Amino acid sequence: MITRFKKYHNWCLALTFSLIGILSACNKGFDKMIPDSNHLDTATVAYGSPKVLYIIVDGARGQSVRDARTPFISSLLPKSIYSWVSLSDETVSQPGTAWTDMLTGVRKAKHNVDGNNFSANNLATFPLIFERIKQTYPKSVLKVFTTSAIFKDNLTKGADVSELLTNDQAVKEKVISSFSDEALTMVTGHFTGIDAAGAKNGYDLSVPAYKDAIVKFDNDLGEVLQALAKRPNYAKENWMVVVASSRGGHYDIPAESNDNTVFSNPDVNTFTILYSNRYKTRFIGKPYLGNKYQGDFIRFNDHRKAQVTAGDNSVYNLGTAEFTVELKVKKNKGPNNNYKFYYPSILGKRAEWTSGWPGNGWVIFLEDNYWMFNAKGPGGGDQVKGTELADATWNSVAVVGVIRENKRYVRTFTNGGFNNERDISGWGNMDNSALLTLGYLAGTGHGEPDVYVSDVRIWKAALPDSVINRFACDTYVDPGHPYYQYLAGYWPVVGNNSNTILDEGPLGSHMTFSGGDASWDKLSEYLCAPSQENLGTLVPRSVDMATQIISWLKVPRQENWQLDGRVWLDQ
Repeated sequence: MITRFKKYHNWCLALTFSLIGILSACNKGFDKMIPDSNHLDTATVAYGSPKVLYIIVDGARGQSVRDARTPFISSLLPKSIYSWVSLSDETVSQPGTAWTDMLTGVRKAKHNVDGNNFSANNLATFPLIFERIKQTYPKSVLKVFTTSAIFKDNLTKGADVSELLTNDQAVKEKVISSFSDEALTMVTGHFTGIDAAGAKNGYDLSVPAYKDAIVKFDNDLGEVLQALAKRPNYAKENWMVVVASSRGGHYDIPAESNDNTVFSNPDVNTFTILYSNRYKTRFIGKPYLGNKYQGDFIRFNDHRKAQVTAGDNSVYNLGTAEFTVELKVKKNKGPNNNYKFYYPSILGKRAEWTSGWPGNGWVIFLEDNYWMFNAKGPGGGDQVKGTELADATWNSVAVVGVIRENKRYVRTFTNGGFNNERDISGWGNMDNSALLTLGYLAGTGHGEPDVYVSDVRIWKAALPDSVINRFACDTYVDPGHPYYQYLAGYWPVVGNNSNTILDEGPLGSHMTFSGGDASWDKLSEYLCAPSQENLGTLVPRSVDMATQIISWLKVPRQENWQLDGRVWLDQ
């Protein structure tokens, strides 16, 4: 019996030392920079009541915060999920939209907050996380401190305490004093000093006042973290610390640093830190943006176009058979100084491109920030949507006409990924005598393009999804392509300086440029870069903050909440 007791006693000691070792290993990050407190090394640490410290900071560009290498922000990273290339909403210039994203978990299309204009908000349908938390845990204690009246008046509903303060110093002090409330569930501190310095002096670390503001914020954060860890029951609690910027700020970045994607937009470049003593380090960097596509390309803007003048245009009719049309397109800024266009053709075969779609034929065109395929035959016609095109970079677009079980369908693809499908069996034969036209198509009811178009391929076959995906981001076609025998036309539209655009396919049906002088411009941009729509799955975004907090606090997420944010894991 004694022997068995000794074995049991030794086993307990081993377990105890193992637990102490584990907890000691976890007690790093900002904890190592604060004075020792009465921490209890017990198993309740991992299973304590979840709580959140939420720090929102305006105007802090992720790149600048990264390069500042401040001590307290750096101390969080060993136990954090973090990114210096997280993103806020690209469509607005005021922080109200980003704040609302960060406090609802849904984007502007749902909450309807446009910049700092809350007049049309839909927060009744998509409420703040404070209200979500209260619905699940009515006894939770939620406090919010801010220096912005707009923030205080519109984004604190559901909080037990919300105060408008004069400066960041006061916010820091209020956050620290709130830690004395043992029942505290979540405290939110909103800091604006970095944004004020950036607005006045410039949003870049090379600007001394801006750098000083980042250093000051880091010192304030350090005091907050030290105070948090001095809570009497801190070791029994389960804290997540969220430190995130709402927006960056404008700065003219060097040309060599500009990749022409959203990641080169300083206004929306934010940083995100999700700290927990339970997390392992996970760094989320800039995702793979595609291959570089370099060469001399022709610009199709105003009424500039190219048409097949040296071949049989009937080859490019879609008739009633299977087909595939592929091309690469890079948008320039349009008439509203953004990348949105309304109905200009970029490739088509029809007599005119006019509202109401008179005549048979087909056209690929731009609408808003995405692309569409339109076709019409004697039995009718309509449109099939592609998807959003990444701004100022090359995108691969494909339209496939396929026959399955005696029905004809059109399928659209962007950068090799499937978008949409539509049954067009009733549209009939779409043949016409028009010239195949790259760029502007004459007609009424549409704008003019401003794009580069290249690598145009027309196939007399329905390429399978796997083939579309495999070759979408290639910039050439050679006889090794599995469907090369079906190639009806191939116009690279690159590496030329004349008004003749060569067809390097088997038919040699060259195009002639018209509508103005041809402008061949040397470009070097990414091809198949992820669209703004898809970036939410690749890096943290403003809407993810609310979703992460809801998950941490174990608030059951409802499908009808329609949250746009995702939860980031540390592995």
